[in-house]
Amino acid sequence: MEVAIPMANPELLHADPEPVTEPAWIFSYTATGPQLDWEWAHKRLRESKNFWITTQGLDGRPHTRPVWGFWLEGGLWFSTTNRSVAYIEADNNVTVHTESGDEVVIVEGRCERLHGKDRLQVISDNYREYFSHETVATDEGVFTPQGYGGPGFKITPTKVLGWNAPYFNTATRWVFPEPEGD
Repeated sequence: MEVAIPMANPELLHADPEPVTEPAWIFSYTATGPQLDWEWAHKRLRESKNFWITTQGLDGRPHTRPVWGFWLEGGLWFSTTNRSVAYIEADNNVTVHTESGDEVVIVEGRCERLHGKDRLQVISDNYREYFSHETVATDEGVFTPQGYGGPGFKITPTKVLGWNAPYFNTATRWVFPEPEGD
């Protein structure tokens, strides 16, 4: 089923850097193909609204929580106020999974905390478009009119994995170039 999700900036949908595509390792073997193309994964990232974010807790254990988010300008944008904030600040390496266990897309990347009202306005605008959820951007975060909210973040992928179950031979890995200056 095709889902049409409005975007505040639709011209930025394809602003992603072009990844290198290769077969992925799955169930103790390297997938034999056919490989999925990046547009297959990119479409699922753009159409997803709920994402599972995994960070590393301060005690070293994984910490996973669902967040509302949206894919824009080559990354996942979201706001949260739970323990994930402290965990991201301690270690910005994160893993993100879309909701589907059949059309799987897993993002591994680095999470950046966003500052400044103009930058956080992107989250506020897209929360209104995607979720009909009113928020106000400030220099420090994104908040509801009642004051609930928190910091904003953007996850930039270093690697994305995807497959179309039960066709596990389609497991594909997309590797992204390191950002300039890292």
